[in-house]
Amino acid sequence: MSDRLTAVEAAALLKEILAGARGLRLRDAKRPWVRIAVGECAVTAGDAQIVFFADSASLDHVAAMRLADGRGGAFADWLLHDGTNPLDLLDESERIELEHRLHEAS
Repeated sequence: MSDRLTAVEAAALLKEILAGARGLRLRDAKRPWVRIAVGECAVTAGDAQIVFFADSASLDHVAAMRLADGRGGAFADWLLHDGTNPLDLLDESERIELEHRLHEAS
Protein backbone atom coordinates (compact mmCIF):
# COMPACT_ATOMS: atom_id res chain seq x y z
CA MET A 1 0.00 0.00 0.00
CA SER A 2 1.26 3.47 -0.88
CA ASP A 3 1.67 5.99 1.90
CA ARG A 4 0.41 8.69 -0.47
CA LEU A 5 -3.14 9.98 -0.16
CA THR A 6 -4.39 11.09 -3.58
CA ALA A 7 -6.48 14.21 -4.15
CA VAL A 8 -9.44 11.98 -5.09
CA GLU A 9 -9.13 9.99 -1.84
CA ALA A 10 -8.81 13.21 0.18
CA ALA A 11 -11.88 14.67 -1.56
CA ALA A 12 -13.81 11.49 -0.67
CA LEU A 13 -12.94 12.08 2.98
CA LEU A 14 -14.18 15.68 2.71
CA LYS A 15 -17.46 14.29 1.35
CA GLU A 16 -17.66 11.98 4.39
CA ILE A 17 -17.52 15.12 6.54
CA LEU A 18 -20.33 16.65 4.51
CA ALA A 19 -22.39 13.44 4.84
CA GLY A 20 -22.04 13.63 8.62
CA ALA A 21 -19.91 10.48 8.87
CA ARG A 22 -17.03 12.50 10.34
CA GLY A 23 -17.29 15.49 12.63
CA LEU A 24 -14.79 18.33 12.69
CA ARG A 25 -12.90 19.25 15.84
CA LEU A 26 -10.38 22.08 16.10
CA ARG A 27 -6.88 20.97 17.05
CA ASP A 28 -6.37 24.38 18.70
CA ALA A 29 -9.52 25.83 20.26
CA LYS A 30 -7.76 29.19 20.54
CA ARG A 31 -7.55 29.38 16.75
CA PRO A 32 -11.09 28.86 15.40
CA TRP A 33 -11.88 29.25 11.73
CA VAL A 34 -13.76 32.52 12.29
CA ARG A 35 -10.58 34.20 13.60
CA ILE A 36 -8.42 33.33 10.60
CA ALA A 37 -8.27 35.87 7.78
CA VAL A 38 -5.21 34.33 6.15
CA GLY A 39 -3.52 31.15 7.31
CA GLU A 40 -3.97 27.57 8.38
CA CYS A 41 -6.64 25.94 10.53
CA ALA A 42 -5.88 22.43 11.78
CA VAL A 43 -8.76 20.07 12.55
CA THR A 44 -9.41 16.42 13.21
CA ALA A 45 -12.15 14.53 11.40
CA GLY A 46 -12.43 11.11 12.97
CA ASP A 47 -8.99 9.52 12.57
CA ALA A 48 -7.88 12.11 9.98
CA GLN A 49 -5.79 15.21 10.60
CA ILE A 50 -6.60 17.99 8.13
CA VAL A 51 -5.12 21.44 7.65
CA PHE A 52 -7.30 23.90 5.75
CA PHE A 53 -6.00 27.22 4.41
CA ALA A 54 -7.99 30.45 4.48
CA ASP A 55 -7.33 33.44 2.26
CA SER A 56 -9.30 36.67 2.61
CA ALA A 57 -11.31 34.96 5.38
CA SER A 58 -12.65 32.23 3.12
CA LEU A 59 -11.76 28.61 2.42
CA ASP A 60 -9.01 28.50 -0.22
CA HIS A 61 -7.53 24.98 -0.22
CA VAL A 62 -6.61 21.89 1.76
CA ALA A 63 -2.99 22.36 2.86
CA ALA A 64 -2.46 18.82 4.18
CA MET A 65 -4.23 15.66 5.29
CA ARG A 66 -2.98 12.59 7.18
CA LEU A 67 -4.93 9.45 8.05
CA ALA A 68 -4.35 7.12 11.01
CA ASP A 69 -3.00 4.45 8.64
CA GLY A 70 -0.08 6.75 7.80
CA ARG A 71 -1.21 7.84 4.35
CA GLY A 72 -1.01 11.55 3.74
CA GLY A 73 -0.89 14.29 1.17
CA ALA A 74 -0.14 17.98 0.99
CA PHE A 75 -0.75 20.96 -1.26
CA ALA A 76 2.36 20.72 -3.47
CA ASP A 77 2.17 16.91 -3.66
CA TRP A 78 -1.43 16.99 -4.91
CA LEU A 79 -0.64 19.63 -7.52
CA LEU A 80 2.45 17.76 -8.73
CA HIS A 81 0.93 14.26 -8.89
CA ASP A 82 -2.81 14.87 -9.30
CA GLY A 83 -2.92 18.31 -10.88
CA THR A 84 -5.53 19.53 -8.42
CA ASN A 85 -6.36 20.17 -4.79
CA PRO A 86 -8.96 17.95 -3.09
CA LEU A 87 -11.12 21.01 -2.46
CA ASP A 88 -11.31 21.61 -6.22
CA LEU A 89 -13.00 18.22 -6.61
CA LEU A 90 -16.02 19.44 -4.61
CA ASP A 91 -18.82 21.40 -6.23
CA GLU A 92 -19.64 24.94 -5.10
CA SER A 93 -22.46 23.91 -2.74
CA GLU A 94 -20.18 21.31 -1.09
CA ARG A 95 -17.43 23.91 -0.61
CA ILE A 96 -19.91 26.31 0.99
CA GLU A 97 -21.22 23.58 3.31
CA LEU A 98 -17.67 22.58 4.28
CA GLU A 99 -16.89 26.18 5.18
CA HIS A 100 -20.06 26.29 7.32
CA ARG A 101 -18.85 23.14 9.11
CA LEU A 102 -15.51 24.84 9.77
CA HIS A 103 -17.34 27.83 11.27
CA GLU A 104 -19.23 25.47 13.58
CA ALA A 105 -16.19 23.42 14.65
CA SER A 106 -15.11 23.68 18.27
